[in-house]
Amino acid sequence: MITTLRLGLASLNQTPLDWGGNLARIRAVVAQARAQQTHILCLPELALTGYGCEDAFLHEDTAVRAKRHLLELAAEVQDQVVLVGFPLRLNQALYNGLALCAEGRVQAIFCKSYLARQGIHYEPRWFDAWPSGRLEQVTFADEAIPVGSFTTAYGDFIFSSEICEDAWVTRDKRNCRLATDAHFIFNASASHFSMGKADIRENLVRDSSRDFGVGYGYANLLGCESGRAIYDGECLFAVDGRIVQRGERLQCSDGAVTVYDFPYSARPAAVATCAVQLAPAALGDLPAPAPARGERDARDEDEAFAKAASTALIDYMRKSYSRGFTLSLSGGVDSSTVAVLVAVAAHRIVNEVPAETRQRWFGYFPALLEACDSPQRLMKVLLTTVYQGTRNSGTVTRHAAAALAEALGANHLALDVDPMVAAYTQAITGALQRPLTWDRDDIALQNIQARSRGPSVWMLANLSGSLLLSTSNRSEVAVGYATMDGDTCGGLSPIAGVAKSFLRRWLVRVGREGVAGLAPVDALRFVNEQEPTAELRPPDAAQEDEKDLMPYAVLDSLEEALIGRRQSLRDTYLILGKRFAGTYRADQLLAWSVKFCRMFSTSQWKRERYAPAFHLDDSNLDPKTWARYPILSGCFSTEIHELQQEFGAVDP
Repeated sequence: MITTLRLGLASLNQTPLDWGGNLARIRAVVAQARAQQTHILCLPELALTGYGCEDAFLHEDTAVRAKRHLLELAAEVQDQVVLVGFPLRLNQALYNGLALCAEGRVQAIFCKSYLARQGIHYEPRWFDAWPSGRLEQVTFADEAIPVGSFTTAYGDFIFSSEICEDAWVTRDKRNCRLATDAHFIFNASASHFSMGKADIRENLVRDSSRDFGVGYGYANLLGCESGRAIYDGECLFAVDGRIVQRGERLQCSDGAVTVYDFPYSARPAAVATCAVQLAPAALGDLPAPAPARGERDARDEDEAFAKAASTALIDYMRKSYSRGFTLSLSGGVDSSTVAVLVAVAAHRIVNEVPAETRQRWFGYFPALLEACDSPQRLMKVLLTTVYQGTRNSGTVTRHAAAALAEALGANHLALDVDPMVAAYTQAITGALQRPLTWDRDDIALQNIQARSRGPSVWMLANLSGSLLLSTSNRSEVAVGYATMDGDTCGGLSPIAGVAKSFLRRWLVRVGREGVAGLAPVDALRFVNEQEPTAELRPPDAAQEDEKDLMPYAVLDSLEEALIGRRQSLRDTYLILGKRFAGTYRADQLLAWSVKFCRMFSTSQWKRERYAPAFHLDDSNLDPKTWARYPILSGCFSTEIHELQQEFGAVDP
């Protein structure tokens, strides 16, 4: 006999340690699931506390409060089963737990066996790994309950659970290999977004259902939770090796429930072996489910980048209670990209976020709420741009900045910072008793221009209570091609994790086709027709970024191989030789390889000081979440010497 249960997966946009807010959002999705007559609902990993609490997990009070809120929530769960992620403290150990709440109490707790410890993840610092397959009876809230790995019978429906990383290990280690009688496996996850990762995650869910002969459900966090990582909130159901239902990816919301009516055949003999046995709720006839969405929308990483970054900007602004954004708009690719991302955010706030949610999110910012009748009107409130010119600034960039700001609807200002530059220069000239010249003092004279722009733009941000956005990209972050306390000024660096070559291509597409609901921005042609330049040397120097550094395609390839893929310098050079054969000479590629190594090594201290950056690509250089390199090092000296000896010494 085939029976059908309605199963639910929730996405949640949580904030670490926002106890009342997190609980309210959980209650909201539980209510959504109840309204849809969902029998079993799985929430994301560590939903009660937020996933990104970091060292706050080491505070005993965090687990104490989480337990208190869990028991409060469990008492409200009467006619459903709800799986809730939280930190579980047992004796002196802390586990990543998933509480099974039903019939007004916590019935059991699944525990995570494999802890994520690569890339942005650092779970072993805070959590202990529960031995895979172990099941214990533990006293929790004065009751003895099962804790660990087990199966649960909901009537004659049998299910178990994994927690995020438990699914990313090899098949022979996975907890669900032990749940041989289960009909379904729930996975409570906090799986971060990065461009290109959606296909990998989807294959994991699809293959899990096929390899273990179960239905498989994957619930994920949503939004910019704690400042760097972004979660796409896509919830997935798979049966027999195919995706049968999915939730919306990268939506602007507090959370949503995705349901699937799962058919199964009873296995009466297996029910008795389950550690937990629950009576199914009498929910009556199920209403019609939402239309099935087995196929994902077009796999467009340009769209994904725009949606992820704009979602993160919205979340970062509202969670930090900032009143919009301030941006030093130079008329170049980087600052123009950031301005466009804010415009995408404005369009999404107006067109995707319901009025009730806007009130909840932006109640502290009345001017924003009043301007939500159109994206253009909202942009006047949301974004202030400022072009800060010196005698070395050109009319092309000045016009490009003004035209783009007007096209996007930003509030645009123009400042002449040359008097400040002159004052600093004159002061130092007097102190040193010599004139400063470009032949002798090139870097210092470039830097003072960028640095003189910092106080003005910070002042504008302070006056409005807005968030100052920095504009460094990953290519320039890699080699320290930025002025500290100048173009690095800001409280947030949205594109510091994205390569320049990607941004240049992306901005051309936005200009021609638009992106993520934003119409084509014709004014971007004034940006895209230029060669990237810092405009810090006199005009007759014809300064260009790629002349100062190397072609961005080469720079990005070096960073990808040497840092992203952790290849040796020799192998990296050989990769370059194959990739750029016929385009650049071997001795030139060798010189650029040497230059990159030295610039990367000596600029680690700069990366330590950059404003927080969104994690948008798994080649991130953020030293807190991805690329942890020493500030002082040998700077690849031995590797460079060996490379030059083997392939011919060059003057770096």
